[in-house]
Amino acid sequence: MASIRKRGGAYLIIVSMGYDHNGKRRPPQQKTVHPPEGLTQKQTDKWLQEQATLFEMTCKNITPKRNPNTTLAEYTEIWLRDIAPTKLAKSTVIRERQDTERFLPVLGGYKLTELTADHFRKLYADMRRKKNKNTGKPLSEATIEGVHACLCGILSDAVEGGFIDRNPAWRTFKYAGKKFKRPVADEETAAQIIAALGQENIKYETYFKLVISTGMRRGECCGLKWSDFDHNDHTIHIHRNVVKLTGEDIIVKAPKTAAGDRYVYFSAEMEALLEDYRKYCEDEAEQYEKREITDDDYLFRRRGTSLPMTPTSFTWRFKNILRKYGLPDNLNVHSLRHTAASLMIAGGTDPATVAGLLGHSQVSTTLDIYTHAFDKNKRTASEKLQEALEV
Repeated sequence: MASIRKRGGAYLIIVSMGYDHNGKRRPPQQKTVHPPEGLTQKQTDKWLQEQATLFEMTCKNITPKRNPNTTLAEYTEIWLRDIAPTKLAKSTVIRERQDTERFLPVLGGYKLTELTADHFRKLYADMRRKKNKNTGKPLSEATIEGVHACLCGILSDAVEGGFIDRNPAWRTFKYAGKKFKRPVADEETAAQIIAALGQENIKYETYFKLVISTGMRRGECCGLKWSDFDHNDHTIHIHRNVVKLTGEDIIVKAPKTAAGDRYVYFSAEMEALLEDYRKYCEDEAEQYEKREITDDDYLFRRRGTSLPMTPTSFTWRFKNILRKYGLPDNLNVHSLRHTAASLMIAGGTDPATVAGLLGHSQVSTTLDIYTHAFDKNKRTASEKLQEALEV
């Protein structure tokens, strides 16, 4: 297996060539590559793996025997059946299968070796002219970008499998128009939301206050069990995520990355709320199920079952709360996560700490998402420097 090492803005691919007949190590083969601009970190990693595979095949004179007539539809079937389940979470495979249904009717009949960048650009242009069957509105850029990511992943694996010698889908998607700015509640609005939550059922008050005070994701909060709370250290162990896709059962899975398995902290005020909520849950379990709550129970449990509630249950509830109290209706549950991050940054928390609390595997992800918040800090720091220089 080739190894990859970062060298400034480039990457060095090193292929071990084994030993000769005298047992002496042969000199390794090396190649420097520069990833295309505009790729995300995940796409860059995938592109690098492609290049490493191709370079190793070249160094070792490996010529895979693959059918040159394999179509995109045929390979996608192979990929969904044999490759995706071994590399991706079940929920991701389900979502990828849904994405394949958008491009296979258009591109499925083409041989892998026939596909060009123009095929993908035309596909995305046509998708932008289509309407969502449920809303009647044009498909979102996020939907189209998801299809592009799915295609890139499938074709990248086709490269590694020797079906094609390059990925024709790379860099064929360009975001159209302005990117949607993530809605964030400012300090005043956040205070209004917290005040409004105090008037709601304690279940929803606890859920939303946990999200806004820790920055955890919707599904992560749904996946919390009482055993995840350490009241001595005031920490919460986040290591589950709840996913519910249309037509599928609830999935409780581990975080996608090691960074997602993390600890966050809660305040004395939150501890008091949690104690009240535990008592509420105990009373409900006794009244409706004639049982006691255990530490293995989910905090937010579907009554009468051992299953957690789904994230969409809270999405709907949060919108109702916003309307009820005349709060900005462009906010959503995920906005609370962004609000938590922005407030941490505004308070001077360093990017690495924010990334760790949010579960980002790369600090660069945090910097990219919250550029606006860090820019405010940069401006404040610059103003302070100027004031110091003028003294």
